[in-house]
Amino acid sequence: METAFKASFMLAVAAEVVLVAVLVFQVARKERHGGTSPLVFTGGDALAAAALFGGTMTLTALLSDGWSGLSTSDVLLYAVTFGIVTAGFAAFLRRGEKGRPEYGRIAFLLPVGFGLLAGLSGV
Repeated sequence: METAFKASFMLAVAAEVVLVAVLVFQVARKERHGGTSPLVFTGGDALAAAALFGGTMTLTALLSDGWSGLSTSDVLLYAVTFGIVTAGFAAFLRRGEKGRPEYGRIAFLLPVGFGLLAGLSGV
């Protein structure tokens, strides 16, 4: 389980780097040209996904390993990374060709699943 989580985290970090680069580019373009296109992700979505991941990981780790298996800095790092990636995925699902708001809500199952995986693997 630990290997699966670490592999998924590496993919999430790569996606996070791309999303943040696109966000910086969009904000700079919006400042220069006053564009009206929506941003690649919103802060509210990122915070909600980070909270879902962090809460799930913390509860699962506490139930499986107790306080000794929990590192605050690791939980924050993982929560921020998966929060940004989930927010970007939710925005992508909402904006797709046939995007609807309910599709964006499906993306919020990802941080819960990865939180369970992280908590159980004890990373």
